[in-house]
Amino acid sequence: MGQNSAIEWTDTTWNPVTGCTKITRGCDNCYAERFAERFRGVPGHPFESGFDLTTRPERLHQPLAWKRPRRIFVNSMSDLFHKEIPIGFIDRVFDTMEKADWHVFQVLTKRSSLMRRYLRRRYPEAAAPAHIWCGVSVEDRAAAARIRHLRTAPATVRFLSIEPLLGPVGDVDLDGISWVIVGGESGPNARPMKKNWVLDIKNTCRKQRVEFFFKQWGGPTPKSGGRKIDGIEYNGRPPAQPGRENVDFRWHPDDLPPQIEEHSKAKLAVLRGYLRAYFDRLGSNLRRDELKLDLVDGFAGGGSFRDGDKVVSGTPLIMLEEFEAAKKRLNEGRRKPLRLDCKFYFTEKELPHTDHLKKTLNERGYTQDNNNIVVRNGRFEDEAEGILAEIRRRQPLAGRSIFLLDQTGFNQVAMRLVRRIFSELQAAEVILTFAAEVLINTLHVSPAMIQAVSPLEMTESQIRSMIELRGDEVGRALAQRALRLHILARTGATYDTPFFVRPKQSRRALWLLHLSHHPVARDVMIQRHWAHRNTFEHYGHGDFNMLGLDALESKTLPQFNFHKIDEKNMRNGLLDSMPHRLTRLVSEQPATIDAIRHAFANQTAARYKDLDNVLLELFREKEFDILRQDGKPRSRNLKRIDPTDRITLPSTLLFPALSRRPKR
Repeated sequence: MGQNSAIEWTDTTWNPVTGCTKITRGCDNCYAERFAERFRGVPGHPFESGFDLTTRPERLHQPLAWKRPRRIFVNSMSDLFHKEIPIGFIDRVFDTMEKADWHVFQVLTKRSSLMRRYLRRRYPEAAAPAHIWCGVSVEDRAAAARIRHLRTAPATVRFLSIEPLLGPVGDVDLDGISWVIVGGESGPNARPMKKNWVLDIKNTCRKQRVEFFFKQWGGPTPKSGGRKIDGIEYNGRPPAQPGRENVDFRWHPDDLPPQIEEHSKAKLAVLRGYLRAYFDRLGSNLRRDELKLDLVDGFAGGGSFRDGDKVVSGTPLIMLEEFEAAKKRLNEGRRKPLRLDCKFYFTEKELPHTDHLKKTLNERGYTQDNNNIVVRNGRFEDEAEGILAEIRRRQPLAGRSIFLLDQTGFNQVAMRLVRRIFSELQAAEVILTFAAEVLINTLHVSPAMIQAVSPLEMTESQIRSMIELRGDEVGRALAQRALRLHILARTGATYDTPFFVRPKQSRRALWLLHLSHHPVARDVMIQRHWAHRNTFEHYGHGDFNMLGLDALESKTLPQFNFHKIDEKNMRNGLLDSMPHRLTRLVSEQPATIDAIRHAFANQTAARYKDLDNVLLELFREKEFDILRQDGKPRSRNLKRIDPTDRITLPSTLLFPALSRRPKR
């Protein structure tokens, strides 16, 4: 069969077996039986034998011929684990699924114990591959045993189809379950589904952080009651494979570009703003007459998107546009022209995406050659060696470069590769999209998951530790802290900005990680986050408790959103905690403002100007003294701090930080 499916949670159906027998009340009004029996006795029709159990060996290899990746519902017209299907035939179905690993196969059964037995036999030392999803149908509380069977089956991705929902399912432990689908029965004898049954399941999914998909309310037809709960569609899905988020941007040179999503718009705005500020900062030295830079987009996509009826620039075009704008802007009013020498490297593994990118560049007047613009169809990890060599050739000393690695999950960029970038290029920066919450949500101990996180260089003990932590908000913040520190350590970066860009259509957020060796670069990126304050957030506070860097005492954590109120709270938090930290830092000898900025940069969402303002306020309150570079004291009326100024303990205060005013 292999037809495009009207079932909302899949793309295609594949039926190497048809026909079945009823074993539970969820089967009473079987849609597949109703459809098949209409054609019983019709000569030559696929269902000439109605709904009798029939193996279809001629269909076994169909998915191998489908080159476009798709979600495939296996045996929508049967149950693969029916007791009368020979084990050898099931083996052949799994052989095909394992070979066609560019698809996602959704295997659903009511015979959960037989599926578990089969999976244990086929995968005695591991779990089913990540692209073979294993699910069970559940209609009410009486079928809960199927969930227990599923949880103990060696599968990487497990899901529940609670359809038709015929009664409350009760309290369900969803540990190890990635996805829950809920739907009401449809057809001429459809049994009604109560709203409170649905809400109970939805709330359980929310509490246990499991993806929730609401298919339909049901009725005489599947569309009778619609798909919305209180006006909202719920279309949650697990990632297509561990380490990959649900991003389905597809480009083809003969088609219009895909519609952009809100979180992607936010990322593009931050990239554009950061490149603009980057060029301006490097070009501010009027004595400089040449600036060399290499810009790398390791996951370039097709180069453009649609935003409604408009076509907007993707990351490769943004890089080129900001470079062209900087050439004009930085040379305005200069006596000595500034020559900007920039080379661009665009890598994309999907050939149709690459072809669309080339077409887009040509339409905008950008010529692809090996001198300035290099476009490669391939994986970034395979192209990185040549890119690094070319940057070293062009810039043997500085290696000034920005690598944009906009992966769609958490494991497409190996830590060793980022570590190599920083070890070989002194002035490199990396902007990395990282699906932190996807990783934390889906972690489990299995050979498949250990393999999935191997590019992150995580140990099994680290995986177990994060699993233990993720139970509540505080634990999740601690898990994020551990993950963030792990990435810093494994990449060799010194500074980072680990803030979330949260898609509106999903509760799963992405880190937009900016990694560098330079605190000034980090400060420029922090300013971009503040400029886009409605989109970025993280757990915790904005002061030195950012991402749980200090002990977390509360059972609930605020969400820091870069709003005005967050700015005020951050300032007050810094005023309260800065004196103690500063006292430890300067207790033996004065520290320069520049050194203080470096010391505190990774611990707070504050910009340099925020830190400077807090230092000035503490200075005016005589909690610390500020000395000029020559050692002379600054006036208490000081308005602006110089990076070479030094903070020292006050000569007249015995116990610093005890003169603090109780309220601000």
